[in-house]
Amino acid sequence: MGYIALYRKYRPDKFNDIVGQENITSILKNQIKNLKISHAYIFSGSRGTGKTSAAKVFARAINCLHPADGEPCNECEACRSILEGDTTDVVEMDAASNNSVENIRQIRNEVVYAATSVKYRVYIIDEVHMLTTSAFNALLKTLEEPPENVVFILATTEQHKIPVTILSRCLRFEFSKISEENIKRRVIYVLDEEKVKYEVEAVEYIAKIADGALRDALSILDRCLSEKEEVLKLAKVEEIIGATSKDILEKLVEAILNKNSIEVLNTVDIVVKRGKDLRQLIYSLTEEFLEILINLENKEESKKICNIIDELSKLDNEIRLSVKPTILIKSALIRISNSTTRDVQNIVTSSNDGSLANNKIEKLENEVSKLSNIINNIKKEDKVSEIKQFTSQPEKSTNKDDMRPFKNYEDFKNLIVSKGKLKLFSTLAGSNMFLSDENVIVVTSNEFAYKMLTIDEQKETMASVLKEQYKIDLPIIIKLKKQVKENKLEKMLKDNSTEYTNLD
Repeated sequence: MGYIALYRKYRPDKFNDIVGQENITSILKNQIKNLKISHAYIFSGSRGTGKTSAAKVFARAINCLHPADGEPCNECEACRSILEGDTTDVVEMDAASNNSVENIRQIRNEVVYAATSVKYRVYIIDEVHMLTTSAFNALLKTLEEPPENVVFILATTEQHKIPVTILSRCLRFEFSKISEENIKRRVIYVLDEEKVKYEVEAVEYIAKIADGALRDALSILDRCLSEKEEVLKLAKVEEIIGATSKDILEKLVEAILNKNSIEVLNTVDIVVKRGKDLRQLIYSLTEEFLEILINLENKEESKKICNIIDELSKLDNEIRLSVKPTILIKSALIRISNSTTRDVQNIVTSSNDGSLANNKIEKLENEVSKLSNIINNIKKEDKVSEIKQFTSQPEKSTNKDDMRPFKNYEDFKNLIVSKGKLKLFSTLAGSNMFLSDENVIVVTSNEFAYKMLTIDEQKETMASVLKEQYKIDLPIIIKLKKQVKENKLEKMLKDNSTEYTNLD
């Protein structure tokens, strides 16, 4: 037999081998064990997440002569005939090329006959959303009055294109994207089976660019292994998929932020001449700006970086449909660069050695030094005034539930820095502190910051500073403020003092 692609060679034979979809496979196994088989299923989700593999395993499991814990044995006569494609009672159909009403009418004519070699006649229709309206109408009649021992499994990447009348008659399962960690484990398993040595960084990179699709990861791995290298290395993976080098990416980022259109065009030309994948360029460029966004503190500049990321995301979709992607990329990047400001560039431009990380560390060290100097100067100038300021509190409210803003919050954060708690200081950025008669309340709208602040060690540090410097000895409560975007129409009506009812 000829060479078999890795994604086919390592296609799951059982539910337990399907990666990252345990919530779905457990339900399907229970249905088989309890003999509660539905007549129609919809498996939806992005590509490479296991929809067709699950459908094939399910077709064998419900027909298996010796099932064990809802799994097919893959050894009995029924399982072997399905695996080898010798039975006409399990039909796989691609709706992309068989989408006419005549194709569905043929199925309708077949289902009236009993299965000949297995218990259930199974129809697996892939990319079912490609069926025409007439074909869906023809299928609807069969789903309304399904014959006994007939099961339909409809697989799709675009569930929203399936008519509601079909959806309502099927048991639906949404296959989620597979996590990088699960893809990494599966790729390592395949490499071990193929007896290929590897760099961990290479496997991690494959898992990352697969974007939740295990089939894509195995296809990339297949291309890499065709080079017959002794060790799978990161550099080779980047070369094969057409990834752009780090120095080129940093050069392009700097040109965009500097509004240097000539440099942008020249850098894109370099990428094109080297034969790199342009979609991979946009993907890598988006990752670079995401890294910048994570390290920005200024909210206004964060919005601008977010706009750049949005534009790059749109560009990725447009490239697929463009006959001249190079021109499209150049014009889009020039437009993006003209929308940036020098302020953003000043924050994220790398230092002389070209390292963004060094620049960020240096900036943080300068900020810490500046804050420490401010605190030391306050202590030298007026120790008595400092103590008076630290111990002063707003007058207590007669209402126990009334919260008052903590006026010394900025000084409090400076004291956190002086204690060397930089991680806590950065987590408190963008949050607010309030006092009530019974509690200290820290409010943040950032979910990551909320999780960090709820750690006992962080709360103990804040409590210690409050007690030592402000004589406040109250329990600390961390609250997460949900962001609510105001409806544009609602805002316009409010601005014009217009009364309105529910806009939903």
